[in-house]
Amino acid sequence: MPVADLYPIPFATLVSRMDRELIDSKSIYDLPRREWWTPAPGLDTSMVHFGTRIATPVGPASGPHTQLAQNLVLSWLVGGRFMELKTVQVNDELEIPRPCIFVPHVGYNVEWSQELRVPQSALEYAKGWMLVHMLASEHGPGLWPGTDAIWDISLGYDLEGIRSEKVRNYLDSMRDAENLIQGLRTEIPESLAHWRDVDVPTCISNTITLSTFHGCPANEIESIAKQTLEWGFHTVVKLNPTLLGHARCRQMLDKMGYDFVHLNPEDFEKDLHWDQLLPMIERLEQLADGLGLGLGVKFTNTLVSQSEEPPFGEGEMYLSGPPLHVLAYTLASEFRAATHDRIPITFSAGVDPQNFARCVAGGLGPVTSCSDLLKARGYGRMCKYLRGLEQEMAEAGVENLEDYQAAIGGPAHLHETAANLTDDPRYHRSANEKAPKKVGTELELLDCLTCDKCIPVCPQHANFSLAVEPGEHNPGHVQWAGNAYQTSAAPPLVVGKRHQIGTLADACNLCGQCDPWCPEDGGPYLAKPNLFLDPQAFADHPNRHGFHVAIDRQSLTWRRSPNEQLTYTIVGGEAVLRTDSGAIWLVNDIPVRTEGEGELDLALAVIMRLYLEAWQKEEIPSWLPPR
Repeated sequence: MPVADLYPIPFATLVSRMDRELIDSKSIYDLPRREWWTPAPGLDTSMVHFGTRIATPVGPASGPHTQLAQNLVLSWLVGGRFMELKTVQVNDELEIPRPCIFVPHVGYNVEWSQELRVPQSALEYAKGWMLVHMLASEHGPGLWPGTDAIWDISLGYDLEGIRSEKVRNYLDSMRDAENLIQGLRTEIPESLAHWRDVDVPTCISNTITLSTFHGCPANEIESIAKQTLEWGFHTVVKLNPTLLGHARCRQMLDKMGYDFVHLNPEDFEKDLHWDQLLPMIERLEQLADGLGLGLGVKFTNTLVSQSEEPPFGEGEMYLSGPPLHVLAYTLASEFRAATHDRIPITFSAGVDPQNFARCVAGGLGPVTSCSDLLKARGYGRMCKYLRGLEQEMAEAGVENLEDYQAAIGGPAHLHETAANLTDDPRYHRSANEKAPKKVGTELELLDCLTCDKCIPVCPQHANFSLAVEPGEHNPGHVQWAGNAYQTSAAPPLVVGKRHQIGTLADACNLCGQCDPWCPEDGGPYLAKPNLFLDPQAFADHPNRHGFHVAIDRQSLTWRRSPNEQLTYTIVGGEAVLRTDSGAIWLVNDIPVRTEGEGELDLALAVIMRLYLEAWQKEEIPSWLPPR
């Protein structure tokens, strides 16, 4: 499997594309306007979290939806106002297996921390922060009264790492991002200078959610939380489903039909226990009160487990989705019963359009989602959460969340719901074992079913569509030596569809999630054209096939394998196709002269011409940098 690194999209490209798409406001970053959330008249879905009012109680959980700037924008467009950023830790050179995400129904992953270097993470979060302020400004579409959002820092995993200079610098830059913001302003081209003047607060975040990874001892968790509070950050401690204990967790999973999910009792023994949690929270709450800060908890992290279902091989993996929802909701209910309602409980576990409003009604919030956003419609599913909440508020005859929670029942509703969850068939294996349908055909470079399912399910927003001129081509085969060449017949190249699929290699981390949702076999991220924007990304990955377009869009390089690379360049009325051993000059796909030696199926030249022509169309939004 080829290695994948992320090469963030330059800020100038992000701003330029957004500006171009705002001309007609039909979409932003390919997200159609029908998926955008706008406030419903007469309904206030806002909540206050640690003194800051946010317009909605929902957002993406820390994970693949909160790592790159464009993903934060997409999350904000669909109504996310609490962005739990991808977890940052001192070790920023992880080697994560590929594929690393598998969510055909329930969720599995082996991805657990940022894939960017720590300073890159800070810059991406600053880029996303600036872009949403631009969208909410007078230069945006005028659909939102303000950003009304929190960028929440997710931090792990040990005290020594958090105290390192690298992480401290990151935290300082998130609390005061003036240098990052000013630097990004200078990257905005002169033609878009009006975006430079948008007012952007320099404090990106003053809240932290501590990701207490499995195996982190109780005293270490408390020491980390104590430290972040003393540094002046509101702090939420994310807890693990292992708090239920092995026997109880096993019993609940078995009752719901997940007996094939293997649990290791040792993972439960070395994790935080309930009798350690409550006194720890009491001590931290006293400290937070004394410092004038907020303290909360979050239920829950994913469940460490093993399963033969995902394509990860043997070893630990992390379970999420419907079964985790039952475990986490049960813990949230029991924590609320054991403490008091002044401790906020943020929540993330199997949240979906059907249970989101119920989570809010029970007093949980902000509520975040990940696994559900990896399914059909992707980011757009979050807007459906909010429309469902608004409908329930309207039916209850209330205008704000406080009245909605009072009308539905608050903590009493939380406890009543939790008591019945293991009996709810929608969380059982029988309701969550049907994978998306496969049709038995193999993906190829050109043409597919073009159902576009792979585009919204990609958490990095790396898959895209491209308009390529359809038709049948018969360029033949050419063999040449020096300036002598001979052509012969070859099978025709048939481009059956104008609508083609590609993958932006710079943003694709080979997570594999588009594969189970594609009706065909082979994985779009592996079979479809990979477009490299950054020449360094192209050079760094010689084992990954793909295309690189020159900045002037007059030349296209296609690496078909580590040992074969072709370059197609338009020169006046001709095109020249260069191979490792020679070159062919073409007019209307027909050879007119040659040099060097070799032989080639000229269908390759046609493919390169078609893609280069498609990527030359600047009126069609793409991630290619503006000329």
